[in-house]
Amino acid sequence: MKSSLAILMTAAVAALAPAASFAGGTSGGVAEAPKHDPLNAVVKVETVVSTPICGIPWQNRPQISLSGTGVILPGNRILTNAHNVADSTLITLRKKNDDNLCIAKVRFVDHECDLALLEAETPDFFKDITPLELAETPPPQSTVVAAGFPIGGDGISLTQGIISRIEIRRYAHSGQYLLAAQIDAAINPGNSGGPVLFNGKVVGIAFQGDSRGESLGYMIPSEVIRHFLKDIEDGLVDGFGRLGFKFINLDNADTRAYLKMKPDQSGIMVCRVFPGTDRNLIRENDVILAIDGHRIANNCNIRLPDGQPRHFLAVVTEKQVGEKVKLSLLRNGEVTEAELPVRKFHEKVEARIYDQRPEYFIIGGLVFTKLSYSYLDEWEKNSPPEELLRNIDEEKSAPDDCVVVLSMVLGDRVNIGYEGLAARRLVSINGKNIRNLKEVAEIAGKSKGEYITFLFENDLPIILNLAKIRSATPYILRRYQIPADRYLK
Repeated sequence: MKSSLAILMTAAVAALAPAASFAGGTSGGVAEAPKHDPLNAVVKVETVVSTPICGIPWQNRPQISLSGTGVILPGNRILTNAHNVADSTLITLRKKNDDNLCIAKVRFVDHECDLALLEAETPDFFKDITPLELAETPPPQSTVVAAGFPIGGDGISLTQGIISRIEIRRYAHSGQYLLAAQIDAAINPGNSGGPVLFNGKVVGIAFQGDSRGESLGYMIPSEVIRHFLKDIEDGLVDGFGRLGFKFINLDNADTRAYLKMKPDQSGIMVCRVFPGTDRNLIRENDVILAIDGHRIANNCNIRLPDGQPRHFLAVVTEKQVGEKVKLSLLRNGEVTEAELPVRKFHEKVEARIYDQRPEYFIIGGLVFTKLSYSYLDEWEKNSPPEELLRNIDEEKSAPDDCVVVLSMVLGDRVNIGYEGLAARRLVSINGKNIRNLKEVAEIAGKSKGEYITFLFENDLPIILNLAKIRSATPYILRRYQIPADRYLK
């Protein structure tokens, strides 16, 4: 289930104002670059990475070395992509005018918006650097320059292009839909994390491309960057929130008539309200006419003051978790107003797992783990079992809810006949419905009957002798070189 959006493990996009202001030291000549060359603020980020294998949750893949780019903002803040440093065991920085390495560590990371702030361990790393300022994202057709350290060389690379469009797109690293800007400047592996500059200021961060077309690169625009920087001001990463409902567009005239919409009204229809959302504020079949004063078109767009189109969700993603949006609603033909809080939405299918070990529990060779997007990614270009995909978008009813799956059965005489089973959703144990992985370990540990029955989706049971699988577990762990029967937080 890998996205066709290829994450570019590279450095940044930098947009230049006058080209002369970046003269000197960009072509790898023998002359030393000026000490306060603005491009000194663009740094190479190199990492050693070892990622877990979610289907075999006690193992990691072999370590690999990756390179990307970062940009230094005021306050000695080094901004880069989260995917440049995810699951890293070592992070080093290198300036374009200095061959010495500086060890760094992650200070803040938000995998949802694919951004991270790094901290250099060497205080004098910043002594000859003039930080680059963050500016507003320019409109489409603006010329920008991408600066970074793409593969194929050690020197900094500058590529020029234009912003083609700005819209809500899927972020490959997290799977979330946030604002992104398409640019046609060359962005190659190694460019990720670098700045996209316009008039000498940062207006975006290069982060991914699309292999389905030529020169399809994307940057994280300054709106998302500012959200991230404001979010972490209190020392915590809250991320981005949602409004708690699903919707459809209203391009169909008959649907609008059914909803009692007048000819001069437009908007979107609420088709599902998620648990935890106040139904006194919003209900199914409500028509959302406007958000924060922006009229919503039937195709879900709003218009900015300069006429640019934006998906109405761009208003939501600019809000911090806990802030509210003002909605103008049409309900049964009557216009009403509501203020809806932007809140975190927690799905039963866990988000992609970064910078942490996957949880698991093993008994009698049966390997149980949490269903996550990282687990689904293990299928790569193949499709995971449909029964696992059914749980996507299902919200947790309690903070510790999750979907437990049988990842595999480690073959042993005690589980003969079941060794081919894998990727099955666990429903219950001995008739008790399962809410999370800890319950699986607790029930398996406290059960006292002669047999234990694991029931999976589609009424598939595994019935085993409880004493036998308990006594066989230590041998199975040794045989398969597994360090422990569980890892639970």
